[in-house]
Amino acid sequence: MPLSTLHRLEIIFREVLDNRSLELTEASSVFNVPNWDSVATVQIVLATESEFGIRFTTDELAGIKSVADILQGLKSHSVS
Repeated sequence: MPLSTLHRLEIIFREVLDNRSLELTEASSVFNVPNWDSVATVQIVLATESEFGIRFTTDELAGIKSVADILQGLKSHSVS
């Protein structure tokens, strides 16, 4: 059974943030996830682009502050 988009993101976040027990939801954000800072955002974005085979636009990148923002960006690139 293929992994959900959210689960695939959770794997990326766990790796980047070195937090194996992290559980993501759409409400997870830079404000409530420990160690999610600007450097981590760059690493998360690069890993997400690689994982899903897409490139976020500059406008999309500027708006990433939560998992919901990333999911919306993926959706705009036809990733479900």
